[in-house]
Amino acid sequence: MKKLALFDIDGVIYDGHSIFDLIQEQEKSNYIKKGLWNKILEILEKYKNGELIYKKAADAMLFVHSQNLIGKKYQDLVNENLNFIKQYKNKLFPYFADLIQELKKTHDIYLVTTNFDMTAEAFTKYFNLSGFLSSKIRQENGIIVGDIELSLGGNKGIVKNLIDKYGKNGSIAVGDSENDIDMLNLVELPLVMEPDDKMKLIVSEKRWKIVDRNTITETILNYER
Repeated sequence: MKKLALFDIDGVIYDGHSIFDLIQEQEKSNYIKKGLWNKILEILEKYKNGELIYKKAADAMLFVHSQNLIGKKYQDLVNENLNFIKQYKNKLFPYFADLIQELKKTHDIYLVTTNFDMTAEAFTKYFNLSGFLSSKIRQENGIIVGDIELSLGGNKGIVKNLIDKYGKNGSIAVGDSENDIDMLNLVELPLVMEPDDKMKLIVSEKRWKIVDRNTITETILNYER
């Protein structure tokens, strides 16, 4: 049986926050009504000011996004997200596509993200990975009805189910923020990608290893050898 490798999307394989770029692109193309991006900015400002903790801010963003997708087909959203990834492929860190070709020989690779499932599924299909864990948008018979069925904001410890299935031996997780701590705590090799100063303090306390887009491939493959 292969081992387990877990990767966050934003800040780990995508340069920035994909949901922000996605929402702006959806507004430009009139896929959704204009105004959502301004609501997202308001929530982001409250988070930066300390008015909202991460989970509250993430859940608020997911909720307002979900309300703008009511009535759309889930599969259409997956395809729309795939088109977005192809359009924004210059924001994908080049290391990832090369790394996974080697890593797939020994590991099943899953994405773990606070983004909705249609985005996670699109990234999983784009890179031909084993699967994903993500927030879930509520749907009925393949049609979005709005609201959040499951949020991974502050809830990445849900990966324990995968750890139990694959075993901790040889397991890898790569995250970049406080929201990834629960996931990183559960694996044998926790790696933190280009953390901010606050996350660096946590990394130092936990004695985790910091990597960047230039060192992560060597770090993982050397660990495997």
